[in-house]
Amino acid sequence: MAAAIDQEALSGALRELGLLYGARAPLADTIADARDEAEAIRAYIERERPHLLACYDLKTLVELVRAARGEQGPAFEQYSPKA
Repeated sequence: MAAAIDQEALSGALRELGLLYGARAPLADTIADARDEAEAIRAYIERERPHLLACYDLKTLVELVRAARGEQGPAFEQYSPKA
């Protein structure tokens, strides 16, 4: 059975790295056949950002996206003034 892919988190990581902008197809369509997150990232890069493969190793790009996914925190900072 395929591992569940958190499309929202993956989308956020790709967006954070500037890789989601201008995609020709929705992310869900691009990664529909992926068995796991790494395969989903590879499929996305190969289909939507193949020009990156001229300069970067695919494994490195997958690791970069996965790292960005893991480091995502809140979209805003919470401010709590001390009374």
